[in-house]
Amino acid sequence: MKIKFKFVVILFILLSTISAREGDLLFNAIESHLSKYRYSINERDVSIIDGIIRLEITARRTNIKSQQLLGFYSVGSALNKTSTPFREVQIIIHYELRGGREVIMTAPVELTLALSQGKLSSKQFFDKLGI
Repeated sequence: MKIKFKFVVILFILLSTISAREGDLLFNAIESHLSKYRYSINERDVSIIDGIIRLEITARRTNIKSQQLLGFYSVGSALNKTSTPFREVQIIIHYELRGGREVIMTAPVELTLALSQGKLSSKQFFDKLGI
C-alpha cells in the first residue's frame, strides 16, 4: 500500500508539472504573437479552465472587432503548436468608456484553428459565429 501511495504522489507531481509547462508554452506563444502588434499581456491574462482558453486584452474602444480577431488568431497560432485538447477559446476585451466595459466572445477551437491556418477569412469566421 505504501508503494502505491508513493507512485500516485509521484505521478500527480509529474502530471502537474507537465500541465503547468503546457500553460507556460501557450502563454509564451500567445504573448509573442501579440507583441508583434504592440500588445502586451501578463501571465494572468491567459488562463485555462475546464478546457476553455481565456485571453484578456485591455484595448481602445474604437477597434474591438479587430482586437477580437487578433486574439483568436494569436490563440489559434499557439494551439497549432500543442497537442492538448481544448473545447473553446474565449476572448475578453476590456476597454475604457465611462468607468470601463468589457466584451466577451467565445468560439469553438476548430473555428479558431481554421482561422489561424488560413482556412477561414475573418468574414467567414465572424459569419460562422453569427456576428
